[in-house]
Amino acid sequence: MTAKHIGHGDKDIAYHVEWGFRREALRWKNGVPIGVNLHPLAREFHQWLLRKGQFSVFAEQHKKEENAYSNPYTYHASVLATILADAINDSHDIATSAEIVDAMDAEIQRIRIYNEQILYIARLCEALIKQLLYCTQIGKRYYETTALGALLSTECRGCKNSGAKRHKLSLLGSLAHRYHLCLPFEECLFEHLKIVGRRRNIEAAHSHAQLLRTRSPADSRQQLETDSLEAGHELVHMLQHIGDLEARMIGELNTIVISNVSNLGLIVVAPEQHGALS
Repeated sequence: MTAKHIGHGDKDIAYHVEWGFRREALRWKNGVPIGVNLHPLAREFHQWLLRKGQFSVFAEQHKKEENAYSNPYTYHASVLATILADAINDSHDIATSAEIVDAMDAEIQRIRIYNEQILYIARLCEALIKQLLYCTQIGKRYYETTALGALLSTECRGCKNSGAKRHKLSLLGSLAHRYHLCLPFEECLFEHLKIVGRRRNIEAAHSHAQLLRTRSPADSRQQLETDSLEAGHELVHMLQHIGDLEARMIGELNTIVISNVSNLGLIVVAPEQHGALS
């Protein structure tokens, strides 16, 4: 089924598609919706970075609790956020340490900690976006094994064998389009996410790595602090945008829960009615 594609008059911007929520967007009890099936982790981690609060950690045992989240990406994002938080804390401790260490050891520490931050920033952003996509009728095959770059722009599979002109779709853009957030996402967030993806691929994944440099431990620590602050500021900015989208989706779903609708047709919409990517 080919979804309705929405363009923005710019050939460099991937098309967006209309979508609806699926039943799994909510938590249910005895056939009644009792809560939203996603957690505002982007907003919470954003606040943690600004030292204004804590973020939630969901472990395996939480799945067994009453009214638990069944969204797998809620748990994945929580784990990744926890690992990233440790890397950020380690970065601060090492950058401000006065411990006497060998120059090469200090440089290796710098590269290791910086790589961990870059890798987990990208992985966290992927998980946060997929937590939202899981609640929609956009087919899992579009995002389940997809890396960050393809969430921003991917080949339209519906047009692959149709003979139509090939074009790209943006899954994140499609989420934003519903809430009129296209402009801040395409002109700001997308650029930051592309940078994060490229940095992960070049510096913290595959066979590439930053090269060791001969310098003093103090210089290595100063470079780690500089690089970490740059990555941190970028992350704060990205989380603010993803958190805005998170809040819009949670708000819309909470309206359904509060109204306690009994007509599932208001929640579960046939894909052909909403042009969902199945």
